[in-house]
Amino acid sequence: PMNFLDKFRYSFDNLNELSVTKNQSTETKANYINPQLKSLLSMSVKVTPEIFPRVAEAIDQVFDRLKIKNNFNFFITSNHLQTQALCAMMPQSTNAEIIITSKMIDLLNSKELQSVIGHEVSHFYYQHSLYPNPNQARNKAEFLNLLHLSRAAEISSDRAGFLGSGSLEHSLRSMLKITSGLGDEHLQFNFSSYLNQLRELAEVKGDQTQLYSTHPTFLNRMQALIWFSMSHEYHEFFETSKKGVYDLKTVDQKINESIKKVTGNELDVSNKEIIDRSLLFGALWIYLGDKKFSKQEQEKFTKRFGNKTTVSILGLLNISNMPIIEKKVMSAYAEASILLKSDREKIIKELKEIYQGVDEHSEDTKQNFERLIKILN
Repeated sequence: PMNFLDKFRYSFDNLNELSVTKNQSTETKANYINPQLKSLLSMSVKVTPEIFPRVAEAIDQVFDRLKIKNNFNFFITSNHLQTQALCAMMPQSTNAEIIITSKMIDLLNSKELQSVIGHEVSHFYYQHSLYPNPNQARNKAEFLNLLHLSRAAEISSDRAGFLGSGSLEHSLRSMLKITSGLGDEHLQFNFSSYLNQLRELAEVKGDQTQLYSTHPTFLNRMQALIWFSMSHEYHEFFETSKKGVYDLKTVDQKINESIKKVTGNELDVSNKEIIDRSLLFGALWIYLGDKKFSKQEQEKFTKRFGNKTTVSILGLLNISNMPIIEKKVMSAYAEASILLKSDREKIIKELKEIYQGVDEHSEDTKQNFERLIKILN
């Protein structure tokens, strides 16, 4: 049966966007023998009800609320400098280590801690470790897309933290405490003033450094949770007396826009350039299947890409031979093949329309068309 964690997963956190295969057992075992993890575990104490009753109780409550089985080992590691928790695991395995720093245990009350536990558990549940490391990207566009997915993963896990703690306020408070490193006596929890800070950040056209971050800003994350808590689906599922303001799809769209505002629109611009270039060269390649670029085809090309582009393409054709054109086409498609699946599907849909409109469907035209589709699949 589908767990409600699947129902509430943030729709932009989607493994299908990458052609990631679900079973990479040999590689993952190598990752798991991670020296950092080994040393962490040797410096850590396993959570048991006898030694850490408060933490053990918080863990039990989270699993109870999330309705999933506790196959996890929890450890507390001595670190007074960093408030963080991490989930170390093998993708596809059925258990994971979750390590929480001592500073975090000191800083958060039980309810706040529950939101952190729910967050970390869901990274495992959602198999976020299958996302490739953005630093292994093959080019800048792929790097930006992988970072965007990584930020989307955090939004899903924040929701799980909220659902695991059962309290919006405690989830928001734990985010604030973790970001600032300060406890109750120093913080005034006035959420509207934090959201004003987010507005200011969007107004200065975003923060370019955020574009290269694996996590959204804490302001985005707080806003995302508040919006989620206003969704019809959330209220309906938990049978609260309220109706909710937005449907979940709208909430997800609002969050995606809000993250992009803060990161500046470089991601969209970069993807659009690649899509446009691949459509342009794809159309040309399909039309040149019969080694001709007829007047009618030029008109269709102009209608789709504009006069200026057509003139420059005709100029290119005058000075180039087929191997040069082919090289340009293949380089545009090598770049497009790295885009997320939804963008590749957009290109395929348009290529099909272009192919439908060619003068004659010769065998060569068909081969050119199929070759492009194959690269994108």
